[in-house]
Amino acid sequence: MRTKHIPSLLSTILVSMPLLSACDVGREMARSAMDMVRNPQTDVGKQVLGSSSYKHSKLKNLEFTCVKEQFPSLPQEADQLYRYALYHDFKNRWLPKPGVLDRYLPYYRIAAANGHWQANLTLQEILLKSKDINLETRERRGEGIYWNEKLMKILPASAHYWWSLYIDVGYGPKHDPDDAIIYLRKAADLGNAKAQYEVGELLMKVVDKESKQYRLKISDAMHQCAAEQIYPDANAAKSMTAAFSVHGAYNKAVFYAHQGAKAGETSSAHITRMAFYSDNLKSRYKRWDIPEDKERSRRYKIIREFLVTHAHLKPELNVHDLDEIVPLPPAKLPSWDGKIAIQRFEEGPAPAKPSDELVRRLAQQAGLDPNTGLPK
Repeated sequence: MRTKHIPSLLSTILVSMPLLSACDVGREMARSAMDMVRNPQTDVGKQVLGSSSYKHSKLKNLEFTCVKEQFPSLPQEADQLYRYALYHDFKNRWLPKPGVLDRYLPYYRIAAANGHWQANLTLQEILLKSKDINLETRERRGEGIYWNEKLMKILPASAHYWWSLYIDVGYGPKHDPDDAIIYLRKAADLGNAKAQYEVGELLMKVVDKESKQYRLKISDAMHQCAAEQIYPDANAAKSMTAAFSVHGAYNKAVFYAHQGAKAGETSSAHITRMAFYSDNLKSRYKRWDIPEDKERSRRYKIIREFLVTHAHLKPELNVHDLDEIVPLPPAKLPSWDGKIAIQRFEEGPAPAKPSDELVRRLAQQAGLDPNTGLPK
């Protein structure tokens, strides 16, 4: 999705301008960068594209400080609506039936309007990607933007990431092609893990030999930050696992594979399983020299199997309780019933249906119609 604006335009924008500025300022700088690409023989264009000292000074604009997104506690009453909707949503995802998801959208909406950020994120995912709701594209666009405006007040980093997605697919008012990247970089600086990973990837797509090592340093810092978040980014964790395994830092590779498993990434769970034990004497993980631990390996195997067979629960699929199940050494293993938290939720009894009185009250205090969850 992000690659369509990459060619020489993005390379100039990323190398020669600060993307962490306010969006209007960033947009003006993007226009200047475009002029340089179109007219490289101008004095300014020669400076940016031809002078290594000038370019080096501008590279400082890419500097990145790791910020981790902070997630507020979920409001308990709104959580009742969210869990009720999510449970039935999960049950409908394997073989979706027409009209089922529509019945639960009001619960997601009312929960989101009452400050439930998980409901907000799930709702925006549905509006942007789901084929199982009876809403026209125009309605989806308007509603997605409405909920992201609400999210800005709770999780500004995630909201900036969603603005970048919406601009990228053409939602909202007219934008310049590179506005999505400006919002993406802002999201990364504010602490969004997905944005940190994606900006790190974009930096390495720039074609410029002189700045490669500098950009690699920034990219690695972004991936590391994204992989170490409270809710890690799966792709960033995979990237860091690969990087440290190549350099022989196997303990760190195991740590980042563990983080990837926490994010619900199946290959990461496989790597940790094999690192702790493999009956294949020729396994490449033997040279990692990680102390053998068959029970740890068994637990990662069980977790991986659930992740593989329940991919339809994405993007909510995760193992955020991984440290409570199989903490990394030297921590001792606690007792475990063989299930992860999301599995207990999905396989357990349906949450009680929220009372009509609770739905009406939460809808009223948010100015919503209790029957639709939409503004009155």
